Amino acid sequence: MIGLESSIIGSLSEMVDAAGDRPVILLNPDLVDKVSAQGQQSIRGRQARIDFASSFETIFQFQNIYYSGTSYFPILGSVVKLGPLEPWVAHQRRDLMNNDGEVYLPVYASETAPENEVLMTTFAK
Repeated sequence: MIGLESSIIGSLSEMVDAAGDRPVILLNPDLVDKVSAQGQQSIRGRQARIDFASSFETIFQFQNIYYSGTSYFPILGSVVKLGPLEPWVAHQRRDLMNNDGEVYLPVYASETAPENEVLMTTFAK
């Protein structure tokens, strides 16, 4: 069993090897390198774990954007990638007049995932 604060890289690597040439699809992966409290994820092998995690390509994604350090509200917007050949698109959330709901307007598009600073600058305009 893998704990919430431990890396899945070891187990995932075994699954990828078992899949061979077939594609591997990950839903909501968290592949960041984590240091465990027991020292199991030490410096040794860190670059190999980072390289393995970097070998995956995001082909579909939806992510809400919030202010850092806040709860899940207010939602500032979202970033989506709708397919392997589609661009990354940032949508800014705007309230409709008379509190009649909200709308998400496309404000940025790129071939690569936008950095947080780019999103915040774009949303501030």
